[in-house]
Amino acid sequence: MRKALTILCGLVSLLCASTATFAQFAKVRVATPAEWQAHDPSPIFGKKLGFFAEEGLDPQFIALQGSAAIYPQVASKAVEFAITNPDLMLVALDKGEPYPVKAFFNYMREQVFEFTVLEDSPIKTLSDLKGKKLGVGALTWGNLPMSRVFLKDAGVEWMKDVQVVPVGIGPTAWRRLRVGDVDALNLYTGTNNQMAASGTAIRRLPMPDKFKRLFSNAIVANADTMKANPKLVEGFGRAWAKSYFACRENPESCMRSYWDYNPAARPPADKEAETIARNVSLFLAGYHTFIAGAKEDRWGDYDPAIWRDLADLMYEGGQVSSKSLPVEQVYTREFLTGINNWNRAEIAARAKAAQ
Repeated sequence: MRKALTILCGLVSLLCASTATFAQFAKVRVATPAEWQAHDPSPIFGKKLGFFAEEGLDPQFIALQGSAAIYPQVASKAVEFAITNPDLMLVALDKGEPYPVKAFFNYMREQVFEFTVLEDSPIKTLSDLKGKKLGVGALTWGNLPMSRVFLKDAGVEWMKDVQVVPVGIGPTAWRRLRVGDVDALNLYTGTNNQMAASGTAIRRLPMPDKFKRLFSNAIVANADTMKANPKLVEGFGRAWAKSYFACRENPESCMRSYWDYNPAARPPADKEAETIARNVSLFLAGYHTFIAGAKEDRWGDYDPAIWRDLADLMYEGGQVSSKSLPVEQVYTREFLTGINNWNRAEIAARAKAAQ
């Protein structure tokens, strides 16, 4: 009897241990508006260093075509987390059909969507885009409501004064600009930096200061998920913050981690050092967008006044009809203390030790 009881207890312990191991690494789907780029593999580096595993998470990255395609996936809980542009949340809120989604991490803290032309283009200002062709990543990209606002502020009506053409990102988009299929591109800083580094001489059209301070991308989750499992949301945000901090501390190893995610992108051995150096340069050139104005212990935080500014500018630009949108309904700062509860010195040491 005692032997049988011992065996039974052992089986129970084994079952509990197996259950704990299974629960330790919950797969979470993370939707992104484009494929992950080689010059910013921070979350991949964080995954490699074990930051997500320490929160019991195994993130799976899923690329979709822009925020308009992503929001329904978060709303239906087909994905747990997503990187999105916040403009569409305000549009939906204005229509009285808000997504059951909230932003909880200010991912890109300044405006990264730019209007670029070839260096020798006669186009000097946004106003000069009248009668021209403008290339955008996709018609489902979430930045387009604000792009309409930028142009309207310059006296250019979307799809009336300017023809808008989806061109994707990367070399395909750059070629469309070089051969004259489009006169300008409306893409984000990272891909514009890549374009310039690849040898295409470009010029960024000046943008009024009132637009530059607007954040661009948020990390969002379903509001029900936040209520039912706040530790999941906090843990994901903490791992994300650690990942970007670690990449800053050891950008060379961070860039190499991209090849774990996309082995086909690995160059020949004699080109590795050159590729790493180029991607490090691109990463550092855009890194300020992740931390602009943020206190070191408040990564991911939002300034409520800038949410108000965003809504007001969208109202002035005709993208929303309400002059006083309740913007507090679409974001939360409740997870920020937990997201930033980690030892910077410890994470820096782990990053620097990475091979």
